[in-house]
Amino acid sequence: MKRLILLLATVATSLTLAAQSLNYTLNLSNEGSKAISGASIFVEIGRTDESGCYKINAKYNTNLLIDAQGYSLTGLILKADPLQRVVPHSATGKKNTLEYPPSLKCELEYPLYVVNGVFVPSFKPYNYTDSQIAGMTTTKKWNKVTKAIFKDTEIESIDVARRGVAMITTKESLAFNTPKNKAQYTVVVVDTEGKPIKDAVVYVRRGRTDDTGSSEFKAKAGRRAIITSAKYENYSTTLTEQTNLSAIMTRKPKQKGIETKHMPSFDGGSISKFRQWFMNYAREDLQKYSQADDTTVVAQFIVGKSGRVVCVEIIKQNNPRAARIVKNAIYRSPQWSPGMEDGKPVNVSYIFPVNLRGTESY
Repeated sequence: MKRLILLLATVATSLTLAAQSLNYTLNLSNEGSKAISGASIFVEIGRTDESGCYKINAKYNTNLLIDAQGYSLTGLILKADPLQRVVPHSATGKKNTLEYPPSLKCELEYPLYVVNGVFVPSFKPYNYTDSQIAGMTTTKKWNKVTKAIFKDTEIESIDVARRGVAMITTKESLAFNTPKNKAQYTVVVVDTEGKPIKDAVVYVRRGRTDDTGSSEFKAKAGRRAIITSAKYENYSTTLTEQTNLSAIMTRKPKQKGIETKHMPSFDGGSISKFRQWFMNYAREDLQKYSQADDTTVVAQFIVGKSGRVVCVEIIKQNNPRAARIVKNAIYRSPQWSPGMEDGKPVNVSYIFPVNLRGTESY
């Protein structure tokens, strides 16, 4: 009788532990006992159903990992779209491609997406089918409508003129979440033919290691955990009731072979050649708006597959007028030779700082 009571008590305790989250402490290091900072800890939260779907109530910018048998681990960041479609890469390394729905195909490269009257920078057209889109119009005009839409953003008339605006109306009213609030997301995992992938494991990021290689997070015992770091092989483990964890990660081997990436070129030169052109083009206008204190403007832009400069954004500035001049000048860049990878043109992003000392030229 006592044995039966003890067995029942043990089972009850195990069930209680499995039902509640425990506070774990992770200490992460490499084979040389050096702490690894900035590593992400992902914990299993569920699996996709027969239709390849998994529903999650989460905040904007939540990081997920999708682990499907026969496919590589696939990362996903939840953005404004309540539907997130994931097509994992084959474990053999073969890349998959995503096609836009026919109604959303347009010649505009990186258009500004306005969905149901709201500017959504993170909108992904391939998440939606034609049956979900009621209509779409495009414009490159800076008028009352576009000015009203972008009045509280960093988008300017030159962005609209160069990138264009795709104004999309959905058949269902989509409630876009904000960074402070949670929203109901549906993650759909499919293969390249659109067939659902059942039992794909969904992981959510629970934390990152600090400078000492340490991190604290909550999770349930019995769940799988994956630790990822850019320079190290993924580390996988099953969580137990032991809440103090130590892990040693192995550095990824250096890839050997012929380098097949080529950066874009400007007038036969590199980014320094473009800076010379920029200085000649914008110096006079920038000097008009120089100030007593040093002026700093940091822009980010993309040289597209066609060699055209697209998606110019100001990511740091202390002089709005100078920032506007920098953005306009970069948009007016002559054609580049696009970046190449494996013989195909690719988009390449650049960070472009501009500094002015006092009232002097740069």
